[in-house]
Amino acid sequence: MAEYHVGFGAFGIYAGTLNSRNKNMWQNKSEVTDEALGAVRDYMVMELLGGTDCKKATSSGYEWDLKDGRTVELRVTIKQNTED
Repeated sequence: MAEYHVGFGAFGIYAGTLNSRNKNMWQNKSEVTDEALGAVRDYMVMELLGGTDCKKATSSGYEWDLKDGRTVELRVTIKQNTED
């Protein structure tokens, strides 16, 4: 059974299978940037905010520490419309 992977490259996010002899090369891949970002957004809204209708929080996210001491933050925020 094929083992699917997700990775990134210079031009987007890709999903597919890796070469069986060289795990650093794609056997086949599809560009899935928009779909992947939408899935991450929806996952974060459900897991961290309780869904689009939940009022427990309007912003949350994840953080990772880099080796040089800096921090990477991935955040999702739901904002109210400010239509006049």
